Amino acid sequence: MATQDQTKMYKFSMFIKRRPDLTEVEFHEYWTETHAPIVDEWLAKHGVVRYIQYHLRSDACNQSEKIWTGLGGENVLDFDGQVELLVPNVECLQEALDDPYYKGHVQPDEEKFIDANKSYKTCGWEEKYIHDGCVVREERKQGNY
Repeated sequence: MATQDQTKMYKFSMFIKRRPDLTEVEFHEYWTETHAPIVDEWLAKHGVVRYIQYHLRSDACNQSEKIWTGLGGENVLDFDGQVELLVPNVECLQEALDDPYYKGHVQPDEEKFIDANKSYKTCGWEEKYIHDGCVVREERKQGNY
């Protein structure tokens, strides 16, 4: 495996579809009230810097379609949520998934509300250009793209 630049934070995202037997309200309530408390300490224990849930409710997506008409505005992803995990390296996420707690608690809980076959994952690194309302320019090294 290539050496990773330790100044970069890696972002793992997952675009989630709810199980078809759940309503939109049931999915969002379960994800917030039941699932988050199961995963938050486990993720922090393994070095996850940030865990964020984005709730992609149909009413909000419908509003965005009306106002965001340029730059792919007609192409709205059909997902119920997005999870973002920010980690200092890929290995900390691997350690979390190798932890017996994942297979014994997290994975069985995910199966209660997520349609894994219709969900998608991404991984990349973060570059900031605006932080707290101010334009910032991060140093970027040649050859990291």
